[in-house]
Amino acid sequence: MKHIIVLQFIFICSFSYAQNFQISKVIVDKNTKAALENVIISNENDISITNAEGKFVFVSQQNEINLNLLGYNKIKTNFDKLQKEKDTIFMEIKTFELQEVVISNTEAFMKKVYDKFQDNLLQNYTLNFFLRNVFKKDQVNILLQDIYARKNKNTSQKNNLTIEILNMRKTSLFEKKDKVNFQFPDFDGLFHIIVPQIDKCNFTETPFNDNDFKKIAFRTNEKVQTGQIWTGYFIINRKDYAVVEYSLTLIDDPEKIPYKKLLFSKEEYRTTKWTKFTQFTKDSASSKYYPSNIKIDNQVEMLTYKNPKSNVYYDFTMDFFATNSPTNEKINSNFLIHNDIFRAKFPYSKDFWNNQNQLPLTKELETFINSVSEKKDKTKEFEIISNF
Repeated sequence: MKHIIVLQFIFICSFSYAQNFQISKVIVDKNTKAALENVIISNENDISITNAEGKFVFVSQQNEINLNLLGYNKIKTNFDKLQKEKDTIFMEIKTFELQEVVISNTEAFMKKVYDKFQDNLLQNYTLNFFLRNVFKKDQVNILLQDIYARKNKNTSQKNNLTIEILNMRKTSLFEKKDKVNFQFPDFDGLFHIIVPQIDKCNFTETPFNDNDFKKIAFRTNEKVQTGQIWTGYFIINRKDYAVVEYSLTLIDDPEKIPYKKLLFSKEEYRTTKWTKFTQFTKDSASSKYYPSNIKIDNQVEMLTYKNPKSNVYYDFTMDFFATNSPTNEKINSNFLIHNDIFRAKFPYSKDFWNNQNQLPLTKELETFINSVSEKKDKTKEFEIISNF
């Protein structure tokens, strides 16, 4: 019998094959030479982002390219210039004067941020995006899902969030001896924004190397039922009090989280990690902000009765990024926002995935896909779910 674990989340560019310009580079820190993740590559119409290896591919009909990462000097360039340069782009940390942190003003500042939070958000728009879901067992990949889709948010409608999946590739490799079946998150959980109650938080301003922004760390002053404290930070535009980056961690002491028994099983499990990172981009047309980059990291620890001294850890990550600026286009909804995303069934388009370049595979994921291909005939040992 298979058992189900729900990965619980707690919540209180239109692509074209006719683009004129395309480029692939790696961005690193000028001093440390470390790869820079989450660098936003954009122009007026299109957006891309660097992955964990600092790699990006940008496709656009416009020649202009802007490279932006909070705390670093912006780079304004174009395809023509970058094509003539080396494969690596170096970004330099901003030099700044450390402003005096006035603790007594932090609470009043954050009240303005909370008061303006909803008003600063773009309410009605359509956005194209890529979503990558990766699932691992003890740091070994067992699932990959890439989605290219459109999201429409319309607060005047009863169902104010709708999704149109345009292309998808997915593959998974489960050992049949593993009798645990996971229920994965949905789009509603991915896009829902939760912030801690202002009156239950302690806020502390911390130094940040960009004087146009404030970085405010927070920590809840009350523990939730599992004995956990919520922690995280906001990076806020000083001029309009808009949040441009937000990080939330719901588990600060996993050892205090009790195990739960799986139904009809001797196995026990607990969630040991839950973090969510969101970047907001300002729409030039409306001067409002929208989520352009979301990353969720979730971990579950399992105790197996067959080998109680060897715990098993499952890690699930979601990586969303917008590929164009917001539009007013209508979409044809074809997937319910409360459905398990991995259970989505859409055909694989070889032409699309061979020609798109904004969601490059990491070396680790390339190795995983090759491993699935090698084991595709070993149906006795493995269960493979794939649309390509």
